[in-house]
Amino acid sequence: MKVLYFGTLNYIAGGPAMSSYLTIKGLREQKVDAQISMFTLSKNAILRGKEIPINYCSAPWENKFCYSPYLKKELATINNVDIYHAQGVWQYPTYALIDVSKKKDRPYIISPRGMLYPQDITKSSTILKHFSLKWRLMRDLNSAACIHTTCEEEMRYCRELGVVSPIAVIPNPVEVKDYPTLITPRVFTLGYIGRLSKRKNIESLIYAFSKLRLKRSEAKLLIIGGGDSQYEEFLRSEVLRLQLDNVTFCGFLSGREKEQALAKISVLAMPSNFENFGNVILEGLVRGIPCIATKGAPWKDLIDYNCGWWVDYNQYSITKAIRDAINTPKYELKKMGDNGKLLMAKKYSVESVASQMNSLYQWILGDKERPDFVFL
Repeated sequence: MKVLYFGTLNYIAGGPAMSSYLTIKGLREQKVDAQISMFTLSKNAILRGKEIPINYCSAPWENKFCYSPYLKKELATINNVDIYHAQGVWQYPTYALIDVSKKKDRPYIISPRGMLYPQDITKSSTILKHFSLKWRLMRDLNSAACIHTTCEEEMRYCRELGVVSPIAVIPNPVEVKDYPTLITPRVFTLGYIGRLSKRKNIESLIYAFSKLRLKRSEAKLLIIGGGDSQYEEFLRSEVLRLQLDNVTFCGFLSGREKEQALAKISVLAMPSNFENFGNVILEGLVRGIPCIATKGAPWKDLIDYNCGWWVDYNQYSITKAIRDAINTPKYELKKMGDNGKLLMAKKYSVESVASQMNSLYQWILGDKERPDFVFL
């Protein structure tokens, strides 16, 4: 079986790049000929991984719609593909991949990557997105062999939008391996890792620290990541305005530097107003770090498996969760971290996710009964 993805492995793309890479890698370990096509990267770009086949395509003419007049022809030269798997919507590559699949009379799958959430549709280019839905995208969604979502909430939004195709709920994977041993910090250290953008609501962590400073002056906040320079400047200005001396901006980290920073963190926080999945939580739990997430992300598992806090999206709830985390004994945080590692191995490992994706592909090709994670 040969499966062709179109997406990116550019490190800066964050979760979608990581999950695509790990899923394809896991599928190949299960003898599925999975590979990815992607646009050529710039010189300074960091590749998420090199252990899977990559078909490079000519760079797009522009970076918003990502149109390339050569893309369909380049995709069509890849022969003997059984299933085409598009990553994301709204941009030209998904339409091109679907057109090629139809021309070759092969089934296709679409992973919306959270782009069909109401919050995403309304955050930018709303009129163009509604036009795209009416003009073509809804037809493509309802002609797909299956839609892949990462959680039941995303599936619900797809149904409310009018998607009638089968929907598979398969989470993003995480690499379960031996990570550097966590250092029990002398003082409580809250960490954030990810892109710096307004949607991530990182200022809520700063405001929580301002509120709690007098009660626990030695607590530290590490902000790891890069992104929107204007937003970063805003965050830094808030730290200065509030006269906080326990907030550190680490910038973008990868490899050994990233692991060293994560090893010092007591609890990892993801205070976003909404996340389709939130790979940040995977990165924390797999290393044995308890996590805080808002209910803008589908992480009820934090409560169900006692490995973190899942709270309402408001400043009071975020501040309270941080206060509770600070007041949690170190031995209890260690137990919560161990629970998180067990959860990752059970439900989110590369092997588990790739096995589900493999079963989905086999069902689409008529070689297997419908899996219980596929909803008609």
